[in-house]
Amino acid sequence: MSLQTLSFHSGDDAGMKHNNELPPETITAPRTDPIYNCHAYLTKVPVAAIQPFIESFTEPGDTVADIFAGSGMTGLAAMMANRKAVLSDISVLGQHIACGYLAQVPAKEYRAAADAVMTRARERLGTLYQTRRASDRKMVEITRTVWSFSYRCPGCRAELVYFEHLSPRGAPPKACPKCAHAFERRSWPRGADVPVEVVVEGSNGKLVTQGVSKFDWEMIELAAQDERLKLVPKLVIDQSREMYSRSGLGKAGMTQTSQFFSARNAIALLELWSAIETTRDPAIRQKLKFSFTAILARASRRYQWSAQRPLNAQNQTYYIAPVYYEWNVFELFERKVTAAIRADETLASGDGPLFAREKSKEVSYHLASANKLAHLKDASIDYVFTDPPFGSNIFYSDMSLFHEAWLGKITDNTNEAVVHTTGSRKGGSEQRYESLLREAFSEAFRVLKPGRHMSVVFGNSSGRIWGVVQRALRDAGFAAAPVHVAILDKGQRSVKGLNSGSEGVVTVDLILTVQKPTDSKKSPKTAISEKGDATSLIHEAIAELDAERAANPSYVYAHVLTKAIRKHLLLDNLHLGDVLIALRNAGYSVDKKTGRLLKERAQAQAA
Repeated sequence: MSLQTLSFHSGDDAGMKHNNELPPETITAPRTDPIYNCHAYLTKVPVAAIQPFIESFTEPGDTVADIFAGSGMTGLAAMMANRKAVLSDISVLGQHIACGYLAQVPAKEYRAAADAVMTRARERLGTLYQTRRASDRKMVEITRTVWSFSYRCPGCRAELVYFEHLSPRGAPPKACPKCAHAFERRSWPRGADVPVEVVVEGSNGKLVTQGVSKFDWEMIELAAQDERLKLVPKLVIDQSREMYSRSGLGKAGMTQTSQFFSARNAIALLELWSAIETTRDPAIRQKLKFSFTAILARASRRYQWSAQRPLNAQNQTYYIAPVYYEWNVFELFERKVTAAIRADETLASGDGPLFAREKSKEVSYHLASANKLAHLKDASIDYVFTDPPFGSNIFYSDMSLFHEAWLGKITDNTNEAVVHTTGSRKGGSEQRYESLLREAFSEAFRVLKPGRHMSVVFGNSSGRIWGVVQRALRDAGFAAAPVHVAILDKGQRSVKGLNSGSEGVVTVDLILTVQKPTDSKKSPKTAISEKGDATSLIHEAIAELDAERAANPSYVYAHVLTKAIRKHLLLDNLHLGDVLIALRNAGYSVDKKTGRLLKERAQAQAA
């Protein structure tokens, strides 16, 4: 059965441009390149998505700034395009990751140093990762152990090990096997987590799964009693943190970052970190620490098991799944060392590693709030490309505690650009967010040279938050009409399901490019209507759908926003859900496999 896919026509003229051609109106940059996958950071923009904007709005040798720099992707894109870059953010973790990317070291020396620290750490760890292979009783190192939650039946008090009662496809148990009391994860009391499987390398070199032996239990108990656990770095996640309530940490009793590691992995990480600290070459030591922090989420209990394949760790929450991995720290680290070498090769591209090391010196990273850019002079920057936090979507500083416990320095989140929805900071949070964005964009206006541009990446399912961005840009002094509006598709799909946009989550972002007036004066404030007609704009966007390109609900939502922005309209009452309802009413559905929009009559004809 062939299905018709749909998209929308390109809209208005993009407006004025710099010396080069404008970027495409749709940027597709999947999160699969070696640089992107080398180290995780929340909401990174792929280098390939940034490069077209740098090349369009700057010339070689120009200086690019990013005032919400995160993990430094803008700096890497500038470096690869032979531009200079000045990065800034409040994030200690972001600065650490960016400096790790920029630490260009010889691959052979880096690999040798990594092998040396792993050898030392393994010796210090002792037998804790050892097990007896069931097939030949030989002592081998575990690759991973699968752990499961256990629950106590409120009816008969019997223990239910969650993993042991999953269906072949991983569906949860329905009832107590002894008394048939209906199983409910939220209401059944938790017991101790238990190991249920061990995975090792078989005698033929392939991974094999075996049961948990008495020896395995002895190693687990030995690790639990190890005095080194007191030395594992930790930070408290207290009630002042948004993620304390969002991730239910108080109820779970998980209020310290060290609690998210098994005893064995915590000790292995401690010994590996200690060995890295003894590395003499500062650049190699920086790179080793970079690879170390890259494994922390997977080395923790946040690494989710599934019946088909590992589901990775959710970087946006402190969620621990009912079945999770205890993955060998050294295997994870070795993989990230290889990933770092591949990323370095990509950054060097055709210029060679020596030239890449020289170019990396032209990228700097400052710990600074976006509304206080004291390190930048007036009219000193040729172009700004930045990706501010998206309202209340993600709390960067809360999630960074997990890594910053090891780095020994914590992000000052006093001026974090987020909208709190719980706790003592909830009151007036949206107003503080808008004020900080306005001040940040005003600073960008100040440091930009006259006539130059700023591109802002943003994504949110609420039109109200988009209104905040529009007002902040206008009040900062930028020309009201954007020079260019593009859709950024990073191939994002919701973890809740395959239907793009069906859970109220926007899966594409917009990139707005605005211009500083050539006379350096702020543009006169253009009236922005508070009564933008969302319904009519949605209908316009749906009317422009055609079969030329694949589209999903998020594309239509982005198209509606683009129309509103170009017409200086605020859509405070718009939500992605409004688009979904209008699409259904217009006869569209979403293909569950691809997330693409389908016209129902086309499905009927094909059937």
